[in-house]
Amino acid sequence: MRFSVQQIKYEFLYAIKEFDSDGSLWQVVSSPRPPHETLESMGHDVAGFIYLGKPAGTPRAATIVKTYFEERFDVIDSGVCEGEGVAEWVILFRSKKSLPTEANLLEPAVTVKA
Repeated sequence: MRFSVQQIKYEFLYAIKEFDSDGSLWQVVSSPRPPHETLESMGHDVAGFIYLGKPAGTPRAATIVKTYFEERFDVIDSGVCEGEGVAEWVILFRSKKSLPTEANLLEPAVTVKA
């Protein structure tokens, strides 16, 4: 199954907004392989990342999605992975170490002493 540009944009935007809306903490890559294989080929320990990948309808559609997130949300360009086939997968990923901790989410930013 292939996804349209709009479908992929929606799902990636949802992922960015779900965590903390900071696109600069994410990376995007296009690849001929699914996310798990792509991250491994880039030398990443997959267990240390959260990721979302979708195959676009065409390589051009994958490029459109990738460029949109780089320009609009400051997502880091991780290039295009080489391999057999065309780079139709678009993969958004982020290190788990960059996620807000549970304590940061539950505690107020400023504490007032009484």
